[in-house]
Amino acid sequence: MSAVGPESPTLPLRALVLVLRWSPVWVPLLLIWQITLGGLRPALSEQQRLREERPAVEERHAASEASFLRMAAERRAWEDPAYRERLRRLGR
Repeated sequence: MSAVGPESPTLPLRALVLVLRWSPVWVPLLLIWQITLGGLRPALSEQQRLREERPAVEERHAASEASFLRMAAERRAWEDPAYRERLRRLGR
C-alpha cells in the first residue's frame, strides 16, 4: 500500500515561493544597482559637465553684472536734472 501525501506544488508556484523567500537578498541588490546605474553615474557625469562649464558661466555673469551696473548708473544720472541740463548745454 502506498502512502498518499500532499500533492507537490507545481513548478510556477515553487518558483514564486523561491523568489519570495529570497526577496530580502535580491531587493536590496536591485535597489543598489538602480541607484548606482540609474542615479549616481549620471549625477557624477552631470557634476563634471557643470564643473567644466562654470568658468564660462561666471565670465558671462560678470559681464552681465558690469553691464547692469553701468546701465543702472546711467538711469540714475538721467533722473538727475543737473545731468540732463549739462548734456543739453554740451549739445548732446
